[in-house]
Amino acid sequence: MSSRSIVVLALAAAVVGAAGAPAAAAPAAPAEPVAAPAASAEVAVPGLSPAGASTSAVYLDKQGRAVSRAGGIPYAERTARSGGVRPALGCTPVSGRDDPHYSLGDVSGHGWWDKGTCSASTAHVYNCLYEYYTDNTWRQKACSSRLQLRPGGGSGNRTTARARCNPTSGWISWRNHVDVDVDGQIDTGEQPYNQANVVCVVF
Repeated sequence: MSSRSIVVLALAAAVVGAAGAPAAAAPAAPAEPVAAPAASAEVAVPGLSPAGASTSAVYLDKQGRAVSRAGGIPYAERTARSGGVRPALGCTPVSGRDDPHYSLGDVSGHGWWDKGTCSASTAHVYNCLYEYYTDNTWRQKACSSRLQLRPGGGSGNRTTARARCNPTSGWISWRNHVDVDVDGQIDTGEQPYNQANVVCVVF
């Protein structure tokens, strides 16, 4: 048999073998993207708050201790500053606050109050800033002094919490919580917040 015939027979065998072989499986479709698991506390870093963090996250004070109330002050320590007068019952003030924001090298937030259903002319107010970490915690970074304020807010009639930060870090989620303790009246104990993403990180 000539070498040409051998080549032709080999090619024919290859074609027959290929035809009888099972078809190659199609490439698998890429997996659906999934959220990365929360980091451990040891490797957690500041980041963006995912959906659902408002209900499942834990608040930590500056010492890393979990706090039951976002402002970091246990409820038992809240006292109506009544000056010896029996506090009136049942009022709800307006807890004023702005979004956390960048200001002159700091992340900053303010707190104030308005009367709402309360009749007192003053209240003690403070606000605290919390930074989101990837272990699903909000960590306290700064709190204002607790000040006695008239209702209405405005420059000179509000509290300020601020912390020096790095403004080149990318977006970080922050919350500004405010607490209002109406003088001479027992008010509701909520500590509402505003949340915003700020290009500013505090480690």
